[in-house]
Amino acid sequence: MKNVISKSFEIKDYIIKDSQINGFWMTLLDKETLTTEIIYSPDNDGTFDAGETKRMMQEITTKCDSFRSLLPENINCEVIFKDLDDLAYIADEGKFEVEYKEMDEIRVVYKFHIEYYI
Repeated sequence: MKNVISKSFEIKDYIIKDSQINGFWMTLLDKETLTTEIIYSPDNDGTFDAGETKRMMQEITTKCDSFRSLLPENINCEVIFKDLDDLAYIADEGKFEVEYKEMDEIRVVYKFHIEYYI
């Protein structure tokens, strides 16, 4: 069995307007799971107000959907919001309910998981 991934993502692919990336770690957990942990901070050294937090979360989930659309069908993308009790969003599976609040930073883990079919 051969599995080839022809698309890779770079730090620039994770950038979101009006924010900066203060941390970027990629970890290959096993032969099936790659995680990318990112810390987003506001550009202006302040905080994300509730409206900005909502926009950022929408941008992050949209980015996950976009990544998923560029990958083979056996690779899925999930986003875990670390500062919101590990709230998870799975690509293309709809919306989730959250109370948007002021945040100093938004820590997320993009999780790419390969399902092998034999």
